[in-house]
Amino acid sequence: MTACLADGFLVAAFRLSLAPPQVENASMETVRFPKLTTPRLVLRAPRKRDIPAWFARATDVESASLAGDPVPDDISAGERWFARSRQRFADGTAIQWSIDQVGVSEAIGTITLSFGATDAKAAALGFVLARAHWGHGLGSEAAREVLRYAFETLALERVTGEAAARNFASVRIFAKLGFKHVESFIDESDGERCERFTLDRDIGPSLLAS
Repeated sequence: MTACLADGFLVAAFRLSLAPPQVENASMETVRFPKLTTPRLVLRAPRKRDIPAWFARATDVESASLAGDPVPDDISAGERWFARSRQRFADGTAIQWSIDQVGVSEAIGTITLSFGATDAKAAALGFVLARAHWGHGLGSEAAREVLRYAFETLALERVTGEAAARNFASVRIFAKLGFKHVESFIDESDGERCERFTLDRDIGPSLLAS
């Protein structure tokens, strides 16, 4: 995966400053998973039944290319995705939500907060939606709610974000959520030109409340 996730419309990456939740040696069953809701979406803990939908998204070649992700060979990769998602939550290194949309029978994507290993105040947020749900504002709706959770519940002071320069949709999402452009840079892993943004705590909550 590239350092700056790219998407046609709905793959994005943020970097967030927060302390990771205290869930060491715990699981989704023993630690209450932070379920979030919006007018159109429910963000909840991944389940095994999400694996086929995850595999369908992961094998969308264009979306995978934009995100810098390898295309899995078979659905067994979905089992590994599910196990890793649960383990990262248990270890306190990430919170990954499956995204449900009202009226849709299967999960339409994922959104993840990944916490830094060396900097207790750093983390990253990324999301991926199935192609059928691109272009409807669902990425920004999910991101807005997770950012609200990050600011209000996890008490962040600052949120930064990264996106590939060719990822016009993600750049628009950053602007919509009030992010300020900080710099352009080259991702050394793949030569991708990326943009970095920031959103401060004193500005973020008022924007997210609208």
